Amino acid sequence: MITAAADLGYDLTAHRGVALTPELLTWADTILAMDHAVLDQLHQQADPADRLKIRLYLDGADVPDPWDKPATAFAECAALILQGADQHLA
Repeated sequence: MITAAADLGYDLTAHRGVALTPELLTWADTILAMDHAVLDQLHQQADPADRLKIRLYLDGADVPDPWDKPATAFAECAALILQGADQHLA
């Protein structure tokens, strides 16, 4: 994904994933899930008040997981994420 993002002009080299905690769920203003399975997991882990902040990244559609697929799948995923960003950025 680092290469796919770089091809679109974004540097992800400093990005690191972190384990989800109740504190992170409370801290966040908005929580975006890339697919329905993650959305369900987030809803299960969140308190009722935090569930209101959780939604799918693409309205009604999953972002396909490119893991263990060719570079073209990562490029397609990155392009899809970029297209969806307009929904979430002012």
